[in-house]
Amino acid sequence: MLRPAGHMLATLATLVTGAPGCFYGEVINERPSAEIQRVGTGVPTRGGTLSFRAVIDDPDRDPTSQSWRFEACNGDDVCAAEETGFDPIFDVIVPPLVEALPTTRVVVTLAVEDVYGAEALARPRLELDVVNNAPTAIVQRRGREIDGAFPPDVPIVVSARGMDADGDDVSLTWELFPARNSVPADRRFDVLPDPATGGEERLLLPDVDGEWMVRVTVSDGIDVNVYDEPILVVPDQPPCLGALDPAPAPAGSFLVLDTPRRIAVSVVEDDLDLYPAPPPGDPYLGAAELRWYLRTPGATSFTLVDTDVGGVELDPAHYDPGDRLDLRVEIDDRVGRAIQCAEDVATCSIDQDACLQRQTWSVEVR
Repeated sequence: MLRPAGHMLATLATLVTGAPGCFYGEVINERPSAEIQRVGTGVPTRGGTLSFRAVIDDPDRDPTSQSWRFEACNGDDVCAAEETGFDPIFDVIVPPLVEALPTTRVVVTLAVEDVYGAEALARPRLELDVVNNAPTAIVQRRGREIDGAFPPDVPIVVSARGMDADGDDVSLTWELFPARNSVPADRRFDVLPDPATGGEERLLLPDVDGEWMVRVTVSDGIDVNVYDEPILVVPDQPPCLGALDPAPAPAGSFLVLDTPRRIAVSVVEDDLDLYPAPPPGDPYLGAAELRWYLRTPGATSFTLVDTDVGGVELDPAHYDPGDRLDLRVEIDDRVGRAIQCAEDVATCSIDQDACLQRQTWSVEVR
């Protein structure tokens, strides 16, 4: 028997409106999402510091919490947990070693959940490769250095100290590149005891002038750095008159001698032979030679009056008022250089520069 269409509609309406408990009125909580961002740039290095931040998004704007985990791994893919924490921004230090092997990568993971316990579906993970810090060294030289050069046959000490930011043990390798005409039997390149301040030292005794070089290679077992220390050796230079007392009078004038007066050389500068003389027993340095000459009134030439003293005293009582005399000093070193200037020239320089080996004082007695 067919029912009227209106009855069917009424029945359907009753079914729909008669079951209000079938509707879910609560809002569904959505999971938060998160990512790890590195703060800063540059290649991560062993022993270096890395900074990260947790960036979290919760669609419902619910309060969230986070926890992070930092691991370091070596070349054998052995990883070890180094640190954990809860701060949204955090710093970690890359360990130089993991299980006694160099660190090659680090891994940071992040766990996030909201106040209702909903966790981020995909746990963020950030993996970074780590490189080795190459070792460095400080290479220095010391010795009888003048204007960037050294004389031959005088020792030069070269020191080197290796360093490594990762804390790795470093080793030093030494090489000598001698000047072209050096004879192996005549030069020395000796190992010295390690200095108390650390590092190593070598003693170089060059036998000829020219360009020498000491090469130091520092290694941490992974990387190396090479340092070249150039050393210029020049021939023994002529000595130079330094401070004088008193200063000579200008050309054409005279110092007045009315009381006893000492005329002296205060300093002789030289690469090896000095005045004042170095302490006795110095194995390399020596004393400059000073020769004093006097040309008395009426004389045509100078007479040697003293040697190896710093000055000569003139007494007017030995002369007549108006007498004019000349006192001269000439200096030499171990080379035994000849003064080439004519006798009547008041000053002389072997190399025709400001380095004088002769000085003359003209004096008038009053």
